[in-house]
Amino acid sequence: MTTRIDDLRGRRVYLDANVLIYFLDGASGQTPQATCVLQGAADGVFRAVTSDAAIAEVMVGPYRTGNQMMIRTVKEFFRKTLLLEVTAHSAQAFDDAAMLRATQAMPFIDALHLATSAAARCDALITNDRRLKSALGVEVIALRSIALDR
Repeated sequence: MTTRIDDLRGRRVYLDANVLIYFLDGASGQTPQATCVLQGAADGVFRAVTSDAAIAEVMVGPYRTGNQMMIRTVKEFFRKTLLLEVTAHSAQAFDDAAMLRATQAMPFIDALHLATSAAARCDALITNDRRLKSALGVEVIALRSIALDR
């Protein structure tokens, strides 16, 4: 199934760390889709949301390289961007993540992203992770399904 950016109009959409990594890195086969998603947010088609945990996941690559310029650039992106609403993780999100982990055998970080997206009133989550399934009223949309035309 293909998802067009215009299909997300007016929605709150949580972006998983992998979407942000592909956008910031620019070297993935999924970079065009990630760029299309961020452009949709920049154009005001939908409200993009992410979390502190997603930012921590994104920072692993820059820290791994030790490239101080890259570390600063990525940190600045998250500090200054108007594209993303960054949300913290509530106690309810952690509880829901534990429930998802227990009932759906979902890796904890994926469960936390899904639970946090629900707590942040998102109705969709875009990811490249095939293990994530829709739950808690949040539709999971595969990044690879994003159409490059609007």
